[in-house]
Amino acid sequence: METIGEKLRSAREAKKLSLKDVSKDTNIVVMYLEALENEEFDKFPGETYLLGFLRSYAEYLKLDADEMIQNYKSYKIGESVTPLEELIKPTRTPLLMNLTAMYNQYRNMFLIGGGVIGLALVIWLVGSFFSNSIDYDRDDSAKNIKDEYNLSKQTMGIENLRNLQLSNDSGYTLLYSNEAVQFMVDNREVVLLIKEIKKDSVAVELLPGERMERLEMEKPVTVKLQDFTRDIVFTLKGLTENRAKIQIVLGQSVEPEIKEVAQAAEPQKNVDNTRVVAQNEKNLKIVFEAEFSQKTYLELYLDGMEKKKGIVAAGTHERWEAAEYMQLKIGNAGGIKAKINGKDYTFGLPGQVANKVITWKKDINNPNVYQIVIKDW
Repeated sequence: METIGEKLRSAREAKKLSLKDVSKDTNIVVMYLEALENEEFDKFPGETYLLGFLRSYAEYLKLDADEMIQNYKSYKIGESVTPLEELIKPTRTPLLMNLTAMYNQYRNMFLIGGGVIGLALVIWLVGSFFSNSIDYDRDDSAKNIKDEYNLSKQTMGIENLRNLQLSNDSGYTLLYSNEAVQFMVDNREVVLLIKEIKKDSVAVELLPGERMERLEMEKPVTVKLQDFTRDIVFTLKGLTENRAKIQIVLGQSVEPEIKEVAQAAEPQKNVDNTRVVAQNEKNLKIVFEAEFSQKTYLELYLDGMEKKKGIVAAGTHERWEAAEYMQLKIGNAGGIKAKINGKDYTFGLPGQVANKVITWKKDINNPNVYQIVIKDW
């Protein structure tokens, strides 16, 4: 019986396709295609990415994507089968037997004590409910998206909701009818839903706002959502009988006119996105902008992958993005002016060496709030 990787490889070779051909058509990096065929699942940054790539690859090869996903889940269950020595252990230890005997002897006392504790717990919970004074922010984009999605799911007919991480403010998605994709615009979540697929166009709906648009082949449609400072450009790039390929590109940030009045009365401030609200941590990104005022040695790793290593000349401007974390080694800390998610940051004085890790940390009081953390490496 063929494994997951063998099925993918056999189907690809039967179509006489190379990994580069598949990568070009699906926008999946060759490294991840090889990992799927070799069943090296630990090379993926998370299971969400793995399942998304596996589905896209299977659909591209005309395989049963749901069956492939189920085969992967069965494979994961097989990896975590309970060892034999755990199965043959006695189910009741001497300690458990002693506790059982004690309970039987003093059963009435335990029942009375448990009833008192249970009543006290109920009183405490009721009091906490009526005295709760937490004020949830009505403008919380993640909460609004979640509420609107839950309330309108049945009427909108969403069958599957995927996550899309934009790279350098752009990306592609493949969607069937009644499927949706979720992506971030300036740390606020947007949902794009395929409502209808026709011969030469598709009808889409956007959340928040339940806005309807129709996309035609190679005709960009610019959308400005309420309270968003950036336009979103959607372009239909490919179309089959039941699936659409859509390009998503974010426009330049445009501040509302009301902010221009406020800025005339006070100094210009940088937009600080080092503390954000997000429903899914996979939608987060770290943006590192650097201006090199002096010649500087730099080592840079994005999500564990080496991106830059060597001397950077003075006058160079660079911008990098990562999903989970960045690692930096700077040979001349004073020779670089940096912005991390829009906030200015200084790594040290001229001639100093700096080793830093930049990552996200979840707020312990609010699981939807994330904060940029910079620490020594």
